[in-house]
Amino acid sequence: MRKYKLNYGQTQPAVIRGLALTVFALSGCVSPQPASAPLPQRIIPYSGGLKIADSGGLEISFGRTQEGVEKAIDRLVGPRIIDGVDDGAGCELRSWSGTGLSLIFDKGAFVGWIAGPPTWPAPKRSAGNTCGWG
Repeated sequence: MRKYKLNYGQTQPAVIRGLALTVFALSGCVSPQPASAPLPQRIIPYSGGLKIADSGGLEISFGRTQEGVEKAIDRLVGPRIIDGVDDGAGCELRSWSGTGLSLIFDKGAFVGWIAGPPTWPAPKRSAGNTCGWG
């Protein structure tokens, strides 16, 4: 009868090394998670202004100053890329590019909004004083 010597002590480190290399190789296949970028969908237009999703009830209501509202929207949707139109009578329309959101200011106060996709999933709607743009 023939005797075989099995040496599990030498095989085990090779298996562990092989598993470690497999895990390491597969970890390279996992795509990195993107940084949480501000999303226009966080802004929820409503009849009294704009609500901020997942904020614990924060909102930007009509009557707030233009400077403060613009800063808040910049923080929510990213870098400032604004197109503005002035009607010559004190009303200004400000649009944040790529958001579908336009805000109306009258003599420096937030008075209305116009929203369409992607901020508002339905067809274009408006609230407040749109100074004839809505």
